[in-house]
Amino acid sequence: LGGMGLAKVGNPLREESLQTSKQLCHFDDDEAELLTHCFLKPFRALERHQFYDPEALANNEVYAHAQTIFGNNDTLLERSSEIARHLYAKSKHPNIKSGDLCIGLLDNLIVDGEATQGLCIIKSESKVPFLQIAVQNNDLHLVTQQGIYPDKIDKGCLIVNHATDDGFVVNVFDKAGGATHFWIRDFLGVIPADDDDYHTRRYSEMCVA
Repeated sequence: LGGMGLAKVGNPLREESLQTSKQLCHFDDDEAELLTHCFLKPFRALERHQFYDPEALANNEVYAHAQTIFGNNDTLLERSSEIARHLYAKSKHPNIKSGDLCIGLLDNLIVDGEATQGLCIIKSESKVPFLQIAVQNNDLHLVTQQGIYPDKIDKGCLIVNHATDDGFVVNVFDKAGGATHFWIRDFLGVIPADDDDYHTRRYSEMCVA
């Protein structure tokens, strides 16, 4: 995990604010390994997508920001803030919940036998309570805290630096079912990937139907 930008993204319709981190979060090797595993877990066995724009791929904001980050990792903080602002601007629907946004740069993802980078964007809209034994005044106390639980992440996007000209390899999920379509369509602007695996799945679906 090469670094992470953070944001708290509210809903503009409810006059909730947007707050972005002023510096990147960095982790030691053990923390980075654990977080990488947690962030990649929800993206297993998901259908591939790719970024899309009806006029020009470069007009897709998240695609453009990801392309800049992959080209120059030093832009991660700046571009993470821009991605958060883009999400905030697209959150103008009464059903969209506020939440915590994490944008992490992942190293050494293996795609088609080659190592490359990935950009993980996750949004957690609900906090999970957990218990912890803490030392206070030279005694032990049980305290409750609220945090992000990897298995409870509400929305996610993993952009792999592969097939750049075709809109990257993108895996996405929305546990809310995408009723407003804002995460996949409005924020990310992705469509199912136009590859052999996708056509095989579509053909199977049509046969079953």
